[in-house]
Amino acid sequence: MDENPFQPLQSFGFDVLMLYDYSNLDQTIDIESLFAKYKDVVLCSWSMGVWAGQQVFSGYKDVFSAAIAINGTLHPIDDQFGIAPETVKATIENFDNKGREKFYLRMCRDRKLYKAFMINQPKRDLEDQKKELIALQACPKDIMDAPSLYTHVIVATGDYIMPTRSQLQFWHEKRVKEVDGSHFLFYLSRSWDELVNGWLG
Repeated sequence: MDENPFQPLQSFGFDVLMLYDYSNLDQTIDIESLFAKYKDVVLCSWSMGVWAGQQVFSGYKDVFSAAIAINGTLHPIDDQFGIAPETVKATIENFDNKGREKFYLRMCRDRKLYKAFMINQPKRDLEDQKKELIALQACPKDIMDAPSLYTHVIVATGDYIMPTRSQLQFWHEKRVKEVDGSHFLFYLSRSWDELVNGWLG
């Protein structure tokens, strides 16, 4: 993704910092200084970003008043706890314009949601996205021993990308809130405020 699919979301009580493209997670941001002026900082990680968020922010757990994992796990490419490796391999091999549109439709599941998403679809080119997929395919294989930084977990009941069952198996010991919807949940509300408050409620 990039920032474009999230443009329809308003934000009244939050400043929104968005990070994307997990091809390289080398850290150059001074996180503590970045968030120093804020009273509350909420981390919202989605899909592969749940794994990436753990990688980047696990040493800064105390910075966040809450950390929300949305439709993702810490083992995102895994037969039991994430997307089957064969599925990821096939996605990469067939990642052309048609394959990408098919992925977006599967991500949205609903035709109306898909139409709204496509109006705001990412503006990244195919090769850039494919490069990231290949990097992610290689990275998440390491077993993570560090405790999860996530305090809240949101799982869509009809996730066709990161299978719902896999997520529930992974997060079985965590506080999980199941939400009716697909992998892309962000148009369920009109603002970040409604989404975050609903997820934390």
